[in-house]
Amino acid sequence: MSISGISEVEAQILKILSKEKVLDITELAKLLGHNVDYIRYYIELLKNKGLIEHKKEVRTKYYAGGKLKEVGNLPEYYIYKVIDDAGGRVEIAEARKRASKRYNLSSDDITAGIGYLVKNGIIRITGLDKGRILELNRSFPDELRNVINLLMKKDGIYEEDASEYRDIITMLSDRPGFIDTVVEKREWVSITQRGIQLSKKIGEVEEKEYLSDLTPDLIRTGEWRDKVFKEYDVSLPGPPRFGGRRHPMRELLKEIREIFTSMGFVEEDGPLIELAFWNFDALFQPQDHPARDMHDTFYLKMPRYGDIGKDIPVDKVKITHESGWETGSRGWGYKWDINEARKLVLRTHTTSVTVRMVYEYGETPAKIFSIGKVFRNESIDYKHLAELHQVDGIVIDPDTNLKELLGILKTFYEKLGFKKIVFWPSYFPYTEPSVQVSVYVDELGKYLEMAGSGIFRPEVTIPLGVKWPVLAWGIGIERILMLRYGWDDIRTIYTSDIGLLRGFKKCLY
Repeated sequence: MSISGISEVEAQILKILSKEKVLDITELAKLLGHNVDYIRYYIELLKNKGLIEHKKEVRTKYYAGGKLKEVGNLPEYYIYKVIDDAGGRVEIAEARKRASKRYNLSSDDITAGIGYLVKNGIIRITGLDKGRILELNRSFPDELRNVINLLMKKDGIYEEDASEYRDIITMLSDRPGFIDTVVEKREWVSITQRGIQLSKKIGEVEEKEYLSDLTPDLIRTGEWRDKVFKEYDVSLPGPPRFGGRRHPMRELLKEIREIFTSMGFVEEDGPLIELAFWNFDALFQPQDHPARDMHDTFYLKMPRYGDIGKDIPVDKVKITHESGWETGSRGWGYKWDINEARKLVLRTHTTSVTVRMVYEYGETPAKIFSIGKVFRNESIDYKHLAELHQVDGIVIDPDTNLKELLGILKTFYEKLGFKKIVFWPSYFPYTEPSVQVSVYVDELGKYLEMAGSGIFRPEVTIPLGVKWPVLAWGIGIERILMLRYGWDDIRTIYTSDIGLLRGFKKCLY
C-alpha cells in the first residue's frame, strides 16, 4: 500500500498506536482531540486496510444490591442461624420473632427465607397450625455462602467467573434488591505489524489530506486541480438500502396467530390489569402461595381493589379453596379472603384470559387461544425481563383427552420449524395430569423446555360450571425467538440497535 492512500487522521491514529500498541477507543479519541463517533469512520478504514484491529467486548458484572447491603446477608441464612442456635428445632412463631428482633428482618423477608430453606430441603416444617416447628435437615449450602461473600466485595463478580454459581445468581436475581447487574462495554484498537511498518514511513513524508468527493464547488472554482483525491475502488459494493419491516417479535406473534387460527382456534383477549381472582384464585392457587407475593407479582397501589362482579361464582371458588366443595378435593384448608381476590395486579400469565373463557363459554365446545403481554416482578438479566409475551390455549370438549393435547402442541411446534418434540410427565399447579413440552435444538445438541400443559384440575373447572375436560397450555414466546435467531441474551430482543434490526435476512411485508 502506498502512503498516498492515508489521510491525516489515519496517519495520526497509526502514529499513536505505534507507540501505545493497544488503546481503549475512548482514550484514543482523547489523544486525537476528537469524539469517539468522529474517529470510528477512520478506524473502520484502517481496519479494512489491515493496518489495525478493532475489537469489542461486553461483560456482565454482579454486585450486592441495596437490599443485600442493608440486611448484610440473605434472610434464609439468618433464619438458618436462628434455628441452629436454638439447637436445630424451634417453633415457627418464635423463629420469626427472633429473626425480626436479632437481624431486623421484615415479615416478607422472613417468609421468603423460610420458603427457600423448605424448598431446598435445608429445613422441614412439622406440626400443625400455630404449633408448627422448623427443624434443620442439613447444613447451609457452602455455594450460597461463597456467592454472598463474592457479591459483598466492592469490586463484585464477573459473569464468567460465576459460571459455577449461575443457578444461584439466577435465583437471587429473581428477588428485587439482592443483586445489581451492570453491563460493561469495552472497545479497543491495536496496530498490526503492517500498520507499524507504514507508520514508520509516514514520518518520512509530508502528510496530506486526501479528498474522497468531487463537489460542484471544487469544479466551479477550479480548486480540484490543486487537490489530491483518494483512489476509487469500483469493486466495492454500493451503499445498502433498507426497506421497512416488522420487528422480529411482531412477526413471530403474527406467525403464532396464523398457526392457531389455521388449526381452528379463536383468539380471545383480556385486560392487562387483572383481578387476583382471575389471575390466581380461579386457578385454585392458594392465597398464601409464594407466587402471589410482591416479590413475584406487580400489585397496583391506586386503585388497590377491583369489583369481581355479582354473577361470578365467587362462593363456589371460596368453598373449593377451603374444603374442596364438589370437586373430589379436600381444598387447601384455610379461610379464604375475598379482599385478597379483589386486589388488582398486572397479569402474570395469559392463563387469566383462558380461565375467564372457561367460565364465559361454559360447557360449549370451543378451541381458544390468547396471546399478549404478561408481567413478572423480576430483576432484569440475560434470562429475565419484567415484561414478556405468552400464548395460552384451551380446548373445551366432552370427548377431548390428553392425546389430543399432545397432538395440538406437536403440530404447533412443527409448524414453527422444530423437528423433534418430546413430552415429559411434570407438575403444574392448575393441571392434572401435567405435561412438559421440550424441543431438540441442533445447535445446542440437547432438548430445551418450552411449555407447560395438561388438563385443568376439577378444582379449576367445576366451580366455573364446567365438568367437561379442558385442555390447557402456556407457552413463552421470547424463548422461541431467541432460538430462532441464536441469541443467548433475552435483552437483545428489545435492543434499539437499528443495525441489528436491519440485519435480518427475512423480508417482511
